[in-house]
Amino acid sequence: MRRHPRFTSLLLLCLCLGAWLRFYRLGYQSYWNDEGNSLRLAARSAGDITRAAAADIHPPGYYLALKAWRVLAGESEAALRGFSALAGVITVALIYRLGRLYFSPAAGLGAALLGALNPFLVYYAQEARMYALLAALSAASFLLFSLWLRSTRPPGPPRGGARLAGAYLVTTAAGLYTHYAFGFVVLAQNLAALGGLAAHARGRAGTRLAAWLGLQAATLLLFLPWLPIALRQISSWPAERAAQPVWTALAELARYLVLGRTLPLDAAGLGLLGAGGLLLFSLQQRGQTITPIIWLLVPAALTVGLGLLTEAFAKFLLVAVPPACLLLGQGLAAMPWRAGGLNKLAQASLARRLGAGVRLALWAAAAGALASGTAMSLSNLYFNPAFFRDDYRGIARYLSEVYRPGDAVITLAPNQVEVFSYYHREGATVYPLPETRPLDPAGTVARLAEIAARHPRLFVLFWGDAQADPERVVERWLNEHTFKASDAWFGQVRLAMYAAPASAPQPETRLQARFGDVIRLEGYALKPERLAPGDILQVTLFWTTDEPLEARYKVFVHVYADEAQPPAAQQDGEPGGGLVVTTGWAPGAIVADNHGVPLPANLPPGNYAVMVGLYELFTGSRLPVTVDNAGVGDRLRLASITVE
Repeated sequence: MRRHPRFTSLLLLCLCLGAWLRFYRLGYQSYWNDEGNSLRLAARSAGDITRAAAADIHPPGYYLALKAWRVLAGESEAALRGFSALAGVITVALIYRLGRLYFSPAAGLGAALLGALNPFLVYYAQEARMYALLAALSAASFLLFSLWLRSTRPPGPPRGGARLAGAYLVTTAAGLYTHYAFGFVVLAQNLAALGGLAAHARGRAGTRLAAWLGLQAATLLLFLPWLPIALRQISSWPAERAAQPVWTALAELARYLVLGRTLPLDAAGLGLLGAGGLLLFSLQQRGQTITPIIWLLVPAALTVGLGLLTEAFAKFLLVAVPPACLLLGQGLAAMPWRAGGLNKLAQASLARRLGAGVRLALWAAAAGALASGTAMSLSNLYFNPAFFRDDYRGIARYLSEVYRPGDAVITLAPNQVEVFSYYHREGATVYPLPETRPLDPAGTVARLAEIAARHPRLFVLFWGDAQADPERVVERWLNEHTFKASDAWFGQVRLAMYAAPASAPQPETRLQARFGDVIRLEGYALKPERLAPGDILQVTLFWTTDEPLEARYKVFVHVYADEAQPPAAQQDGEPGGGLVVTTGWAPGAIVADNHGVPLPANLPPGNYAVMVGLYELFTGSRLPVTVDNAGVGDRLRLASITVE
């Protein structure tokens, strides 16, 4: 069928829009942890990539393809992510072709427009990971599957077109070597194939079924060398799973598929309502609706059923985004686009024109609502720091600004050192922990003690703690043996600074100060008493309580040049670096609580007062302080220090 030139122009416009959204600000954000893994693997030999993938949860296909891309494009953020961006544009083209095959050229155009704009597809097309390629291979495999299945109908050969079969084999095997979630796609194809063969039997169902099973066997044969590794990794890899109520799961599924991860569920209602309206329009139209429905439902159901509908694993749903675009694109094409259709409507009865007017208004409202949600999600993706990726570039820049000889950096996640070392080329020594997976507590503690003995200041990058250090061995040891001075977030990475003491802190000054009715400060240790700007004041507080505590309190340690003015330096935090909260204190037990107070680099020389207090975590209300039954306000003066 010959396309109208205007239609071709609209299709090209969709592709250009999809390309612009995917390449726009492509290098603006830092590489994050998993992208660092892609970066380093792509620089290795094919053999090293294969061996590394055998110990990872992802097969080697994407990394091998990225290696070839890196040779051509380079390894900057924009260059390396360009591979995913290109795969994203190809996905838009494939969505158009699928829409045209299943429904109509107009539906294909509507689906391509929604695919170009889809925030979920755009997000992962701007990431140097395998997910954009996964979506593209999913769409390509389904297109080849559908074309092959149609070619087996009479009068075509029962085994279908040989070229289509070969292309399907290669594409589907590539998908399996790209990500294990591609298995969801293969399962959906088998269900759709059984339905298609049953609906179009015409006396040769057995032969066509045998041809399909042979095609699946050939695909499995291509994946067979990697199959034992895949089964081992899938069955043994630790993963946080979550069960959700049915309606919550449905809402989250719709949010990810239609509006992506950069729009919270509480802000996605209008956009999801619009998508639901377009879906109703779609289901009223003719076409091969059952295939995209199966394609959509199988990955969605498996993602929910396996407990993978979480922030970390919802990206597996990318294989289901193309069918979602197809169904919504069919709804987008449900209105009369040509002048001839409008002319016929003008000559119809009043009742029919009123009905068409209502239908048009509902369609416009649904399309507008979806457009509004999409625009908000894309705006967050590009411009809202709350949705940016982890900023290792910013971490490295900050550490270079505050660096002192002798500083050390500890990375606390598998492969985190890969991305951090891309930005951190000189300065502080870097120690990747843990050195084994799962973490060896005794070996890790010994390594921490060795590092702390060598370096006066430690910077620790906490990320993925639940998998890397579920018992928080590293953080607990640091809170007990060093002095936490600060916490700062760079995306999902928490950068903490600690001062390592020369010796274990002991109570140096005994007190009988009471905070509130039942909390007592038995004493403290303060080192050193003479500091320079930029140093970390080390304060250990020894707390106890007469009764169990029902409220959580934070400790503040303030340094004042003038007690009537705001503090010149401070450190606030729950006891024990946040791991020994007051509601867990046992009556009568002594709680040693280390605090490090970083002094500003421009702090003027002079004498400063150190004061401490407690305030309720959620209200900010300070506890009154009494010494020898006399009230002294809501803070206690400990000592003076000298800044030289």
